[in-house]
Amino acid sequence: MICRYFIITAWTLSSVLPALAQSPEWMAEDCAVAAQSFFQEFKAEADMKYEGQRTDGTHAMNGTIHLENRGDDIQCCYDAAGTTMVDFFADGKRWPEFARGGNSPYMD
Repeated sequence: MICRYFIITAWTLSSVLPALAQSPEWMAEDCAVAAQSFFQEFKAEADMKYEGQRTDGTHAMNGTIHLENRGDDIQCCYDAAGTTMVDFFADGKRWPEFARGGNSPYMD
């Protein structure tokens, strides 16, 4: 009986309360790791800055990844909850397939 009460209460709360977005720190780390994976340089450092929530509800994270021979501007776009990357920008263009789990063009 207690378990049933807990499930009903949890469902009721989740349907009434808004979902909380991931923190900017989480999105910064996730974007930096995605950039390392994109460029296949897993020791590269990245400087990230949370730019806020856009009018369409998505969250913007901009930064620079410091590669072995150069730096590159990167941008990650997250859904309104801040939990799923929906777009990725690097090498001067968008890579939405990469944001959805596709392969990096730098993979062998």
